[in-house]
Amino acid sequence: MDHEVELFFSFRSPYSYLAGPRAFALPERYDITLVWRGVRPMAMRGQPLPLAKQLYIMRDATREARRLGLPFGNIFDPLGEAVFRCLTIAEHAADVGRVGPFVLRVSRAIWSEGARVIHDDVLRPLCEEAGLGWDACVLAMANASYRERVEASTRRLENLGHWGVPTFVFHGELYWGQDRIEDLEYDLRAAGLDRRDAP
Repeated sequence: MDHEVELFFSFRSPYSYLAGPRAFALPERYDITLVWRGVRPMAMRGQPLPLAKQLYIMRDATREARRLGLPFGNIFDPLGEAVFRCLTIAEHAADVGRVGPFVLRVSRAIWSEGARVIHDDVLRPLCEEAGLGWDACVLAMANASYRERVEASTRRLENLGHWGVPTFVFHGELYWGQDRIEDLEYDLRAAGLDRRDAP
């Protein structure tokens, strides 16, 4: 039986960035398929955050990044077309088996390197570092079917009754937040999917 874990991810979410390395490592440790679901940011879904909450999230994410040993703080906000550039290329990367390397590289660049991914000369080397050809990425950004995939993933998250990211779904159960990966892993082990337990 093929066990799937869906990953709902936003390039504008610091918590998605913080979850990324552990999320994409899950198939190495468990007998699962990780299904990529890139979604529009909350602010592009009519769900703006109050300023006080935004400031708290930045303080909390800084603290969590320090705990996890991840670089953080030199930030470029990709709200708008920049986020769609990343999302559509991620769909292409998923098609060619490079979604993990691309998402991890670009999210780190957004959240710790101030990479202005709205510009081709910034985004291109990030794509190439992730093993993607730039010509294919340019085509991906103009691919309407990739944008529809993003919309479909966004609708799926809403239909599941949720809004936040990162959210994981396993056997109909939702795990919201980078701090719920441990709970997800507990259930993956309980389901007998830990590769380290395999004969």
